[in-house]
Amino acid sequence: MPSQTFQNLSEEKKQRIFGAIYSELLRVPFPEMSINQIIKNAGIPRGSFYQYFENKDDAFDYFVEESSKKMKECIFNKISSFRGDIFELAETIFDELAKTGAEQFRFEIVDHVMPYVDVKKVDPFTNLAEYMDEKQKIDVYSSLGIGNLNIKSEEELIDIIGIIEALFQNAIPRIISGSENTEKVTAAFKRKLAIIRKATVKEAF
Repeated sequence: MPSQTFQNLSEEKKQRIFGAIYSELLRVPFPEMSINQIIKNAGIPRGSFYQYFENKDDAFDYFVEESSKKMKECIFNKISSFRGDIFELAETIFDELAKTGAEQFRFEIVDHVMPYVDVKKVDPFTNLAEYMDEKQKIDVYSSLGIGNLNIKSEEELIDIIGIIEALFQNAIPRIISGSENTEKVTAAFKRKLAIIRKATVKEAF
């Protein structure tokens, strides 16, 4: 992972280095990733690179973790600003990802990065609840219409979120890769989500 020297850099410089690694991974797969090209893209001396990272594996791990962090923050911000039930929220996020997935994720990055990492490290939905601190959890839970769910504990809520996460993990990569028809994948996602909704939402009287 990045050194303390890297952590002390300005946010602008950190993002410039992140962008340099991103650009290099657009160009070539990870095994062919060039430190020389990264320092050229970032506009930093070679010695500085080794003050920040042990080697290119370390730089790659930073890129993967930072990418996942950025996506989790995006999702969390969406959750935090949403006022409605968890299933409506899931459909909203899914529709946005399905619509913009191919635009947001360059196919080169998928091909050049994914074969070399544990998918859980880049999946923005994996352990999303664990990513949040206690205050964030309270904010999120208060915005999800928890009183409408037939659950008895926070653990059961996390289980429901986990099941919904699994639906995302199954569907979104298939849309981004373009390997399957988006409409069919979307219909299957929403059909499964409706089944979970029916099983967990309290009946109105």
